[in-house]
This record gives sequence, structure tokens and C-alpha cells, in this order.
Amino acid sequence: MNRKQFLCSVGAGILTLLPDQASSTIEAQFAIPSSGLPIPRKAVIPAALSSFDHAGNIDYADFKRHISRLAAVEGVSAIMVNGGSGLDKALTREERRKLLAEALVAVNDKVPIIAALRESPSIQSLVPLAKDAEAEGVQAITIMPPATKEGYLWEVAQKRFGETCAACSLPVVIYQNRYETEVLVRLASSFPVVGIKEGSKDPATFEKNLRALRALKRNIAVWSTHSTWLLADLAIGADGILSGMGSITADWHVALAKAVDRSDLDEARNISDRLFPLTQVFYHPGQNGHIRMMYALKKLGLRKHDFVRPPFQPLDAAERARIDRVLVESGLL
Repeated sequence: MNRKQFLCSVGAGILTLLPDQASSTIEAQFAIPSSGLPIPRKAVIPAALSSFDHAGNIDYADFKRHISRLAAVEGVSAIMVNGGSGLDKALTREERRKLLAEALVAVNDKVPIIAALRESPSIQSLVPLAKDAEAEGVQAITIMPPATKEGYLWEVAQKRFGETCAACSLPVVIYQNRYETEVLVRLASSFPVVGIKEGSKDPATFEKNLRALRALKRNIAVWSTHSTWLLADLAIGADGILSGMGSITADWHVALAKAVDRSDLDEARNISDRLFPLTQVFYHPGQNGHIRMMYALKKLGLRKHDFVRPPFQPLDAAERARIDRVLVESGLL
């Protein structure tokens, strides 16, 4: 059974995730950008991957095709740009800004764009990135994890978030991976936070964070980025999915979230079973998972390139062969 047949068989052909009825609370608390595209609480958000040609230059046309394809998936609620599991560190400030501009053109006001902000050796502060994001007209920013363990302390995190939020008026998504629950709650209470990209890498910690954030009663979305166990997070109460793997499986993520939302466990398990072998290859220890996804996108004919910039390294033949096999077994190829 191929991808289209599978999605039709589970009723995913007409899926749409509707905004949560309480989303007006977010609109009342935080300024909605002039584009009028608020990000719904119930959401499936792919994290888009950049495209580099043989010379290491960004292929903006290829990137725009990637964004357009994601925006065309019915049920995709927004797209995050300039994340990518650390690959963004190889981008200059000017390239990050242009990628945002190109993404906005590609979606043509169909879905919101979220700008991921992270420091790099050449960009020591999030402030210029936040200013660029607002100037281009994106709908929100994601503050990515800090580079050092000290960055997870409240005093350091408060300063980092404070400087960034003072530089722009955009709603904020926190990429959570190692903040203590108490720090995460204080950040969510102190800044215009509308969502959490939850990647604590532990189901018990995920649930603890989810319950603590719910107790704030601020209508903050909690989106799972645990691509290897999305069904479990959604069953516990996650509001949706924000994942780099959505660059390949956005339609399946929509189908999974919708099945859980209507408590159809059999269908949710069926979709999760289809996702499982892909996650085992993409997130296997060793190579960066998003580099594997870039190769898969090229193999599927969804983009022209799978090159990466140093210090990242391309896949070897064994890695490519494993991905080829799982793409065939999953019905994608």
C-alpha cells in the first residue's frame, strides 16, 4: 500500500486541525501580526530543512518548493524555518533572514511562519535575529536551546529571553529540552509564550512539564517533538506536533494527531506503526537525523540536493542504503 492509499484508508484525505476554541485568549494577550495568521493551539508544524547545492550555497528555489509543498498539506498549521537540529549554525545572519523572506513568499499567507532563533559562532546574540524576524513579517519566533548548561539556569535564561523579547513584539515558542520544570514555568509566565516545542526526551518529564504548564491556565500549547514516540505524547495530552521529520511525513503527523483527537486508538496505532521504521532510521545514534532526512527528501524526488556544509558530513553508502530500504518498506518509495 502506497502513501496515498494508506492516508485515504485511514480517512486522512480531508483532515484539518481546527484552532482550539480558546485560541482567542492568545489573541487577546499577545499582538497578532498584521498578516492576521495566528498559530492555533491544536497544531501540526513541520520544521523545514534548508537546501545546499554542490558548492555549499543555499538553493533558495529548491527551498521554496519545499516550503510550498509543506504548506499545501491539508492540516499543516504553521512551518518553522531556520531550526534543523543544529544545521542552522552553518547559516549566516543574512542567509537566515533571506530564508524567512523566501518562506513567506512561498506560503503566500496560507500558513504562519515561525522563525527559529539560535546563536552560532558568528552570531553571539538572538537580538539581531529577532529584529530580522519581525522585520520580515513572520508570525512567531522559537527560542532554541542555549549552547551551555549555564543557559538553563533561571537567571541566565531570564536575561536571554528578556533581551530577545525586548527586541521584537512577536509571540514566543520555547524549545524545551533541558530546562527544569520550575524554570520552564517561570519563562512561560514571564514572557509572551504561546507554545512549547517539548523535547525533554523522557515521558515522565514530558508529563510533568505538561501538567505544570496547564496549571498556569494561560492557553499555552504544548507540541511534542518526540518523533520516536509521538503517539504516547499525544495520548497524554500534547496539543500537536512540531518536528523536523514533518518535512517528510507532515501528512502522517496530521493523520496521527487527528486520530488521537477523536480517540480512535486503532487508527492512531496504525499510523504510528507506519512511522516507526522511519524514526528508527532517522534518529538512530550517530549521524545527524536531519541530514538523513535531507537525503530521504532527495531520494523521494522532493528536493534537488542533500549536501551539507562543514563541519557536518554527508552520509556514507551504508547509511544511504538503510534509508533506501525503509523508504521502500514504508511505502513512500
